[in-house]
Amino acid sequence: MKKIIVVSIIIAIMLSACSNTIKPIKVKETEFDLSEAEIILKKAWKPVNEITNSKFETRPNIPIKSSNEFFNIYDFSYMEEQRLRVHIFEVIVDLDNNGKVVTDNNGNLVFGEGNIINYIPTIYDKGVSIKRAYIKETKYKEEYSSLDKIELVIEEESNSKIIDIASEFHRKNYFRRNEHGEWILYDIEGTTAIGWER
Repeated sequence: MKKIIVVSIIIAIMLSACSNTIKPIKVKETEFDLSEAEIILKKAWKPVNEITNSKFETRPNIPIKSSNEFFNIYDFSYMEEQRLRVHIFEVIVDLDNNGKVVTDNNGNLVFGEGNIINYIPTIYDKGVSIKRAYIKETKYKEEYSSLDKIELVIEEESNSKIIDIASEFHRKNYFRRNEHGEWILYDIEGTTAIGWER
């Protein structure tokens, strides 16, 4: 098993251009219970764990015709819909040189059929643990109060028990509550996936 590349990203919420120069007046961090953080993290990453096999391949083991079918089968409801879910899908599906999904002779999507396969580590995996969890409250001046936010940040790291190809794994997970009070993963920073050669 040969590691090829670690795909790392920062998916950032894009604010208005002027907000780039606006500084918060207060940032407060409060430690969050690690056991509760693990439950929240597992809800968000459960569908990825479901499509990751014992060979460290993150790919569905059933025929999939489209992205809509993929998301109907696997429950990504605890992950932000517009960007993050799409990013995860595009990491594991094969794309051609024009960025279009590759299909086989039966019209099914192709997931890592070549020499390179992607593995997305999650909290379910041996060797992945939570380093820290905290509530981050960011406040701005009253005229910019629309930028105020409360986030749950969960930091993951690898330890000596993780598979060699993922030895440098690290990820920050950013959650916000939805209208039902549920924590939804809307941003990640760090390792998304690890590509390795069969």
